[in-house]
Amino acid sequence: MHTKQQDRRSVISITQNADYYFRRASESAHKGDYLHALEYFDRALATDPHFAGAWHEKGNCLDELGRCEEAVTSYDEAIRHDPYNAETWFNKGLILKRIGREDEAFSCINRGIDLALGR
Repeated sequence: MHTKQQDRRSVISITQNADYYFRRASESAHKGDYLHALEYFDRALATDPHFAGAWHEKGNCLDELGRCEEAVTSYDEAIRHDPYNAETWFNKGLILKRIGREDEAFSCINRGIDLALGR
C-alpha cells in the first residue's frame, strides 16, 4: 500500500551530463540570457527527458521570452514527470490567466496552492 509521502516522490537519478547542462542553463537564465538558457535546457532534456526540474525552468525561460504557449507545454511536461510540484502548477496557472484561459488557470493555481499546503 502506498502512502501519500511515497506518492510524492519526484526525484529521479539525473545523469552528470544533464546536471551539467542544467547548471549552465540556470547560470544563463540568472544573467537574463534566456536564449542560451533554452539551448542548455534542451541539451539537459535530450540527455534526461524525464528531468521535471529542467522542464519547469525551461517553461520559466519561455515565459520570460513571451512564448506563453510553449511555456505551458513545458510546464505540462514538468507536471507529467512531477505532478506534485506546487510551483509548476502555479506558474502554469499564471500564464493561462495571462492568455485568457481563466477557468483552466484558476484550476491550476488552486492545485498549486493545495500542494503547497499539503492537501
